[in-house]
Amino acid sequence: MSTKSAPTTTTTTHARTPQKTGEQVWWINVLFVAAMHAAALATLALVTPTWQTRTLTVLTIIAGELGITMGYHRLWSHAAYTATPPLRILLACMGALGFQGSIRWWVLRHRLHHRYTDDNTHDPYSAKRGFWFSHMGWIFAKPRYERMSMVDARDLDTDSVVVFQHKYFVPVALSLCFVAPFMLGLCWDDGYAAFLYAGIVARIVIWHLTFCINSFAHWIGDQEFSTESTARGTFLLAVLTQGEGYHNFHHEFPKDYRNGIHPLDWDPTKWLIYLAARIGLASNLYTYPENEINKARVTTMEALAREARKKLDWGPSVDSLPILSWNVESISQSVGHDVWIGLDGFVLDVRAFRSEHPGGQKVVDIYLRKNATKAFYGVLNNHSKSARSMVEMLRVARIEGGDASLLKKED
Repeated sequence: MSTKSAPTTTTTTHARTPQKTGEQVWWINVLFVAAMHAAALATLALVTPTWQTRTLTVLTIIAGELGITMGYHRLWSHAAYTATPPLRILLACMGALGFQGSIRWWVLRHRLHHRYTDDNTHDPYSAKRGFWFSHMGWIFAKPRYERMSMVDARDLDTDSVVVFQHKYFVPVALSLCFVAPFMLGLCWDDGYAAFLYAGIVARIVIWHLTFCINSFAHWIGDQEFSTESTARGTFLLAVLTQGEGYHNFHHEFPKDYRNGIHPLDWDPTKWLIYLAARIGLASNLYTYPENEINKARVTTMEALAREARKKLDWGPSVDSLPILSWNVESISQSVGHDVWIGLDGFVLDVRAFRSEHPGGQKVVDIYLRKNATKAFYGVLNNHSKSARSMVEMLRVARIEGGDASLLKKED
């Protein structure tokens, strides 16, 4: 197994564009998806499967999920690793179990999504067009992908597995998704239930688990690595989607074979890719430099901190305060009362604060109309950062000239 770092990239953001107008409803998709859901609900209500059929259904869902995450997504969409022909064939079959179109069809739309994330015109399932649209509403609108020609498909068109699966997707998918479950179910005399559960119900479950990444992963969760797109990360979604839930990291570092970068992050897809590399079925597992990942994390924290600061009251700005000379009578006249102290070159109005001082009002009263800088910084108490921040809220003037040097911290 070999690993190498992908080149550092920058995320391009796009201004929000108006919602598309004049879209036509893709009625064949509406009818097919509605019929599949109706059949699945009827199956759950009316048909009781054997334990063998239940087991087959669960295994089919897991295999289909992994075909999408490990194959369609990380291998073919992002080239996050290299797979041997046997593994590529296996993943192509597993991906067909997802019943979401061929590798080529799926990958081109996903690459368009990454190139134009959150762009209402060019992102096939933009989250900014609403939760329903990004989840599955986009399937019901006849697409007009004006920039699809800009997506590089040369690697797909030269991959014999991709070409074959695309050409024969319908018979391959129908055979694996519906015929195979029926035939296997006959082995324990439950063929029709196997067809309904491992065929129809399993398809619905896989669909919605995949769709959750387009919807929930852009609406709920943390933004640890970037706030420039709607992509977010959640542990629960990672559990449901074989590790795809760490979506904020993925959008910032799409070529990384990991979605959960920490060893204990729930990412079975990552573990299976690593295992495949250990046994010689995969190689060239891409990881971004740790330094770049940490930089993204730090700059995001800084951005979030700046946004949080905007919501807080930090007191009057220094430039907005009047400038007074250090003259006790003059200051009292300017502020309109004698209940003030000098601190760090500023005049503080302590009328409301006197009774709230942790050390009692007498401690404050001793320094009324005096310089309290030395006492504040250690003579009486070495005040905390929060205390220093609170006194900034009490500033009503700046001191300049006269004995202003007396109000310097170092004196």
